[in-house]
Parts: sequence; C-alpha cells; structure tokens
Amino acid sequence: RSLKLRNSTEDVQDLMPESAERIRRVARQLGMLSSLRELNLRSTHLSGNLREILCELQAPLESLGFASCFLVPADLTFL
Repeated sequence: RSLKLRNSTEDVQDLMPESAERIRRVARQLGMLSSLRELNLRSTHLSGNLREILCELQAPLESLGFASCFLVPADLTFL
C-alpha cells in the first residue's frame, strides 16, 4: 500500500533515450502495484516527468509526498 522512492541520482530533465525508457519501465512497474495508495518521492529529479511516471497507476493515490523534488509548472498542472 505504501512505497518510498528515494535517493535517485538520475537527472531526467535532459532525457536521453535510455532515461526515457527507464521512466516508462518505472511507470509500468508502479502500474502493477494495484493496491498502491501512498507514494513518497524523495531526493529525485523528476522535473517535467510526473505525468509519465504516474500515468500507469490503476487507482488514485490517497497520498503523494515530495521531499527534495524539483517540480516545474507542467508537473503542477498535471497534479
């Protein structure tokens, strides 16, 4: 029901093809967690990619936490 993703050092602001594929894989794996209700993203560089990361979720989250995440206007619009 709860997952914490932390300490990712990958900067996805300037996506390379392999980085974009990694984001798609993470999204697919998150989508397989059908009972996921809480997601905490800590120390990750997700700028501009929240839509791609969260797009595969099967149900709405009850809680989405950010700590040390850099969000851009596109992320806020998505949220």
